[in-house]
Amino acid sequence: MTTIIPERRPEWLRVRPPKGENYENLKHLMRSKELHTVCEEARCPNIGECWSHKTATFMILGRVCTRSCGFCAVETGRPIGL
Repeated sequence: MTTIIPERRPEWLRVRPPKGENYENLKHLMRSKELHTVCEEARCPNIGECWSHKTATFMILGRVCTRSCGFCAVETGRPIGL
């Protein structure tokens, strides 16, 4: 039986775990204001990159989206009213 060893991913393709002062500050701000972000709800692999640059897209109607994009992990349904 032959064992197939997968090739290592190139450095530019690897996703780093989110970290850093800007990331932590933005995460704390989102939690303290009880905001839901597309980044978190969609489980975006680039969250660390965006948040480290102090950029976040938040959902104004809560954690549910009315769209049903095939590539997105955000819960679909009717959002809560304003």
